Amino acid sequence: MTTEEDLTLHQVAQELDRSLEQVRCYVRGGKLPARKLGMQCFVRRKDLDAFRGVECKPSPQEDLMERIRANRERIRAGVGPIDVVELLEESRRSHP
Repeated sequence: MTTEEDLTLHQVAQELDRSLEQVRCYVRGGKLPARKLGMQCFVRRKDLDAFRGVECKPSPQEDLMERIRANRERIRAGVGPIDVVELLEESRRSHP
């Protein structure tokens, strides 16, 4: 039995602005919890909201790259000290 908080994969694809196949990949990969009723899969609203929160967070690599860009601009502008060692250590931790 489905509830009004259950969404079809097609509805999820529309809300995420992704293709239906991409949403199916999220489900198959375990990134987006879904349950199958008959021949159709459904995603709970709360699971979709949680997935959005995870999807919107920048990856550690993206975060590091943003910090590097900001530090590069500070170097070009000649403003403040830059801790290059800290950036390198963080990069090594995020790329084992």
